[in-house]
Amino acid sequence: MVMNSELGLFLSNIPGLVTGSNLQGIHDRYLGVLQIMKDNQCSLAEAMRRFGVPRNTLRDFIGICELRVVDEEKYERVVQSVTERTGKTSVKLIESKCREALSDYRTQSNRLKNKGKLLPFYPKDDFYLGK
Repeated sequence: MVMNSELGLFLSNIPGLVTGSNLQGIHDRYLGVLQIMKDNQCSLAEAMRRFGVPRNTLRDFIGICELRVVDEEKYERVVQSVTERTGKTSVKLIESKCREALSDYRTQSNRLKNKGKLLPFYPKDDFYLGK
């Protein structure tokens, strides 16, 4: 019989599995698609097809990925804050808080997108409300 804590530890160590305590799979997908775009000079849609990741998967976690690239220290503080406040790590809540934090970096984000350092997702204004 596997205890709850053992199951959590097991699940958090599966490569590519996304949980609140293991966000690396999200970042790996994001950076993989970005690298394919750069290497092949192809569209976002084509890069996602080649990498094998649906658009919704990236879109749903874009705040987490972008904040980590734009300001890694702020990203770490957001993740830590959510974890401390709630006692658990919810990917959905972390995404929401990262989106809110990104509202301070809109100009910088757009500049990085134009330079090819972020994926060319251009969200509407309500994206930054953390909804």
